[in-house]
Amino acid sequence: MSDEQLLGLFLGGDKDSFNVLVGRWEGPLYHFAYRFLGQHEEARDVCQETFLRVYRRADRFRDGAKFSTWLYQIALNLCRDVARKRKRWDRIFVSPRRAEAGERAVAEPADTGEGTEEKVLRAWQRWRLRHALAAIPSDQREVVVMKTFQGMKFREIAEILGCPESTVKSRMYYGLANLREVLAASRGTGPGGGRKE
Repeated sequence: MSDEQLLGLFLGGDKDSFNVLVGRWEGPLYHFAYRFLGQHEEARDVCQETFLRVYRRADRFRDGAKFSTWLYQIALNLCRDVARKRKRWDRIFVSPRRAEAGERAVAEPADTGEGTEEKVLRAWQRWRLRHALAAIPSDQREVVVMKTFQGMKFREIAEILGCPESTVKSRMYYGLANLREVLAASRGTGPGGGRKE
């Protein structure tokens, strides 16, 4: 059953269909918010608030629209609100330990069989990526997260952002270029490559 059909059933009084929607979208939506915010608690709050708004405003869903587009529009606006409350995106900082805990909370098995060194290196790489994402302009970050981590098509992203597809592609191009630059600048720091003072 499609998302739109489930929402229709929910509007008709079938509460279980809403639970199916939550089960279907909770994971992807959490990852989406976590890539933006870099903090487990905030990403979880965005997820909960998104579903709460969908629940309360389901009757505002337009016929012929795509449920996932509407869902991501709500989540994106909430992520932007959180970012504004933080004052500036470039002040986001997620420690390797916190990044590792957030990732584990979503989908990582309790024991991966990795040694301590591999775990530390993986946590460091995740931290570098989050730090780099936080360092690029927010309009570019939004597109990079949706395309690269959520696997969305340019057309879908354009619908969510309400801008032309060509603008989305341009933001993706510059976002990836800026991301590479930030990652290259941080290459000489951290585990296995610490700078000498």
